[in-house]
Amino acid sequence: MVLVDRDKELTYLKSALAETRTGRNRMVVIEGGVGCGKSELLQTFAEHATEQGAVVLHAVGLRQGEARPLGLLRQLAGQLPTPISDTNVPEAHADTSVEHFGEALHLLAKTAPVVVCVDDAQDGDSLSLRHLLRAAARGRATRILLVLTDCLHLPHQNPVMKTELLRQSNSLRVRLDPVSREGTAAMLNVTRETAEDSALVDQLHTISAGNPLLLRALLEELRPSGPSAPTDPTPGEVLQPLEGGLYGQATLACLYRSGPVALTLGHALAVLGEASTPQLLSRMVEKPSALVDRNLHALRAAGVIGADGFRHPAAAATVLADITSSHRALLHHRAAVALREAGASSSLTARHLLSSHAQPDARRATEPWEIVTLRDAAERALSEGDADTAISFLELAGDGCTDEPQRIEIRLRTALITWRINPAAAEYRYLPQLMESMRSGALSPTALGSLGKLLVVQGRVADALEVLDRLSPHSDASAATAGIHPQLTSMLVRYGYPGVEIPDEGRPSVPAQEADDLSYERVPGLPLLRKSAEHLLTGTSKDRAGAAENFLRATALTDSTAGPVCSAIETLLHADRLADAECWCDMSLDEATRRAIPGWQAMFGLLRGQIALRQGKLEQAVTSVENVLRVVPERNGGMLICGTASILALAYTEMGRYDDAARQLDQPVSEEWRNSLYWLGCLRARGWLHLATNRPHAALSDFLSMGQHARRWGIDHPLLVSWRADAAHAWLRLEEPSEAARLLATPGNQVTLQTPGAGVVLSRVHAAVAPAEERARLLSQVVERLHACGERLELAKALGDLSETYQTLGDTARADSVRRRAWHLARECGAEPLCAKLAVGSRTPDRAVEEEPVSVGAGGDAEQGAAVVKLTKAEHRVALLAAYGRTNRDISKQLYITVSTVEQHLTRVYQKLRITTRQEIPVNL
Repeated sequence: MVLVDRDKELTYLKSALAETRTGRNRMVVIEGGVGCGKSELLQTFAEHATEQGAVVLHAVGLRQGEARPLGLLRQLAGQLPTPISDTNVPEAHADTSVEHFGEALHLLAKTAPVVVCVDDAQDGDSLSLRHLLRAAARGRATRILLVLTDCLHLPHQNPVMKTELLRQSNSLRVRLDPVSREGTAAMLNVTRETAEDSALVDQLHTISAGNPLLLRALLEELRPSGPSAPTDPTPGEVLQPLEGGLYGQATLACLYRSGPVALTLGHALAVLGEASTPQLLSRMVEKPSALVDRNLHALRAAGVIGADGFRHPAAAATVLADITSSHRALLHHRAAVALREAGASSSLTARHLLSSHAQPDARRATEPWEIVTLRDAAERALSEGDADTAISFLELAGDGCTDEPQRIEIRLRTALITWRINPAAAEYRYLPQLMESMRSGALSPTALGSLGKLLVVQGRVADALEVLDRLSPHSDASAATAGIHPQLTSMLVRYGYPGVEIPDEGRPSVPAQEADDLSYERVPGLPLLRKSAEHLLTGTSKDRAGAAENFLRATALTDSTAGPVCSAIETLLHADRLADAECWCDMSLDEATRRAIPGWQAMFGLLRGQIALRQGKLEQAVTSVENVLRVVPERNGGMLICGTASILALAYTEMGRYDDAARQLDQPVSEEWRNSLYWLGCLRARGWLHLATNRPHAALSDFLSMGQHARRWGIDHPLLVSWRADAAHAWLRLEEPSEAARLLATPGNQVTLQTPGAGVVLSRVHAAVAPAEERARLLSQVVERLHACGERLELAKALGDLSETYQTLGDTARADSVRRRAWHLARECGAEPLCAKLAVGSRTPDRAVEEEPVSVGAGGDAEQGAAVVKLTKAEHRVALLAAYGRTNRDISKQLYITVSTVEQHLTRVYQKLRITTRQEIPVNL
């Protein structure tokens, strides 16, 4: 057997044996922590004594539950050359047995030195130890050497025996310290043939603390056991013992060998972790502080634990796995109570509460302090970005809460946080219970407002209206949210802002042909909804957009503000502030991505896709939605999948990818989808796919279905739902312009060109049913407005209509010029079907529309022989970009000049060419 770092101690023992040979009795006590090599040293010395001709007797102390009276003496007596006939006498005749043993021992010592080895003396029965000491002390020249191993800091079965060992005048105490770093390196070199790795030696010595048992277990984990076994760690690699591996098992063995109190403390340490202190441990194990300190000192001396607990997580995990589930839950609850009493953080206390209730049959967290702690810890976890833990805390608090209003409040908060990481879970796990509580009248006005916001975020219009109907018009929940400009308090279901109280001036106007389709008195929430909608639709677009931007500047992105932030960006979008909406949406999306919140990423990703569609950036719209599907897959998306399908289908249709669009719309439709705002987008996308594939009747059906939903939900306004404009397109494809005109003449659909978004779209449709001369004027105004707001795809379509109008009026040159600009815009957008249509309508086939030259003449009509006008180089650049559809702001950025300079150049270009709008700029530039 190879001993490392024990030469000095072995020398002491050999010297004691040499003295015994001279006729002197000696006693040696080998002291050390658990696993420090006492037994190994004793066995090595026993082998040496045997080689020197000594008679060696060996006994092991047994634990109190396993020990028998005179157990040590019985073990030793069985090893004597002449067995004592009465070693198995009853305990009543123990004295006779002891006397016979002593006489036999002294008789044996006359023939050769006798070495009596007793391992784990602290566990030996006190009667045997007392008689052994007496036999070894009787007669100083009997050549008996008594060698005992004693575990430091651990008590004997008889507390007096520790003092008895100290009283012996012929005794020698040998203290075994942990193995040094050099000893660790030596043990490593014994187990492998490679050169010494200084970093590995340091790791081994740190983890094992020089305990030979733990060190040997670590070395065994490093040893390859087969062709596919892992090799030694490479230089610089961190040594990671396995959970439940040899090192962990050796640590657990040390705890068991250290006694029941030490084992209990080890279990408590594994539960508490780095938060453990002697005071907390004493409360957890319900033991006196002095006893706890003594056992902790023994475990530290053995290297089992360090200053803050176990020396490696693998050891703690192995010890934790040794605890039964019921006892582990009890320890976690005791830890939570102790931590609360010690003033620890709510997060740490709540984690132990959570662990204590991990078992199905565990008690609920019903104490008021437990509910408060869990809710506070949930908010702390959420502030640190750990939404999963926050949800776990709130679910435990909600399950144990006995106060119904408080439990509903907790459930609402849980649903809102769950939505940020798993929208489908929030939709299906919590909303049914909350809706049931709402219908039973258990929700307060504040809770109703919170539930309404959650439903709005998920687009559940019908449910949101039902909640809205239960809100009192005079309650605080229906007041404008603090910090939001009144112009932004749009209707709850559309934009997510609470409704505002406006005096009721009567029922909203209903077209005669629609009066039979809908009973407004039966629509839940419609009166309050109408008030907010009227407030939204009054005032100027500039007021609403300015208020939205002020709100965005002053608002941080949180769970409670994510919906309103999205609504404010939508307000900018509906006010034709596409560039600003894009900027704010990108900022919000970046923050949601940085904080890794899938629900927010999905919400702002969908909005980004809508903005890209309005801008004519079809590929970007597809990319935005694909990113949404990556962070929130279909199984976790719920109704968001309905929104992704509508945007993808619209983009694919405009790109000419009709099969891809059909696949997006060919999905099972649930009842929840049909009651959400996202369903309107699906109907619109399906209708335009039908138009693109020459099925106008089916398209008209989908557009009219949109109108029915809009009227049922009370959001039938061109600014909100464009079903009339879409249906008018379908009527025109059916060659029914009178039906389109009748639909556009519906009361409540009268908008002006200054109305954002809806105005230009409807004006383009109005122009389609107007006489040719009036149509050209209307379309020119539409084109100018689309230029300003940056809707390139819609601009290309309007330019295409304007080109056809010029062709009808006989102005071929101007028609070709406008068509060419439309073709360029359509190509930039990626709208291949529109490009093909514009190319077919040109006087030159296909791509020749891009190449055909046109002479520049005053008034834009070269064929009339007008004098050619010469532009300056700067005017030429500005006019060229304007002809290709660039806005003044875009031109200023591209040419690095101010917007005012752009306007001055365009003014001179108009004067020289004798034109009034940029649409008349010829393309021979």
